[in-house]
Amino acid sequence: MPTPIVIYLGPSAIDGSPIVVLASTASKNVKTGSMVQTWIMRADLHPSEASARGEDSSICGSCPRRHSLGGDCYVQIVHAPRSVWLAWERAGKLGENWADHTEILRLQADSRAYGLRLGSYGDPMAVPASVWQDLIDALQPRSVVGYTHQWQSTTRSDREYQWFVDHVMASCDTPEEAERARWIGWRYFLAVQPGSSIPERTIQCPATRSRSPLTCDQCGICNGSAKGASKASVFLLEHGMRSIAKAKRAKGLEVLR
Repeated sequence: MPTPIVIYLGPSAIDGSPIVVLASTASKNVKTGSMVQTWIMRADLHPSEASARGEDSSICGSCPRRHSLGGDCYVQIVHAPRSVWLAWERAGKLGENWADHTEILRLQADSRAYGLRLGSYGDPMAVPASVWQDLIDALQPRSVVGYTHQWQSTTRSDREYQWFVDHVMASCDTPEEAERARWIGWRYFLAVQPGSSIPERTIQCPATRSRSPLTCDQCGICNGSAKGASKASVFLLEHGMRSIAKAKRAKGLEVLR
C-alpha cells in the first residue's frame, strides 16, 4: 500500500489521547466505490491492539458497535485499517504533510471525481471540525459523507456541534434513537433488524437496493443537514459481521425446522 497521507496528528476530541487521521485513495470498497477514504486511529497503538485493550474509545467514543465491546462493527480491523496504519508506521509515522503537492493533487483529483468519506474507520467527531473543514476547503470534493455515534455529545461547542450536524449523519441503532436524532436537528442513518418499523421520511440506502443500486460515490446522500441536503434520512438492514453471522445462523435454524 502507498504511504497514506496524514491529515491530522494530535489529541482526540473525545478523550485527548493521541490519534492520527490518514487519507487513502483508490478504494476497492464495493459499497463506497472510489471515494477518498479517511482512517481515524490511535497514533500510539496498532488498531488491533487499541481494540483489544478497549482504547478504541479515543476514536469511536461511545459507539456500541465497537469490537472491544462485543459489537458488530462492519469494519474488519485486520484488513484496511491495519494495512493503512502499518504503511504509515513503515514510513516513519510521518506528520501532517500539506507541503507534499503531488499527494494533494492526487487527493484533489480523486475527491472531486468520487467524493470524500469522513471516518471510513473511526468516528468523525473524534477529530476537530476545523480539520475536516480545512480538508474540504483544500480538496473541494464532489460530495462529503460521514456518520457519527456521538450525536448526543454535550462536550463540543455549539459551533463545532453544528458543523457536524450540517456535514454528517447521526448513526442510530433503533427507530427510537432515530426519532430523537431527528428531533434535535440531525438527519440519521439507521441500521435495523429485518421486520423493524421504519420512521417516516426514511429511504433505503441506495447501495442496498436489489434493483439499480448506487455506490456511495455515485449517491452522496449521506451529507448531513446543511442547506441543500436531502430532507430524507436513510436506513439499511443490519450488515455488521456479527449481524451477518446471526442472520445466517437464523436461516440455518429455519431450514432445520
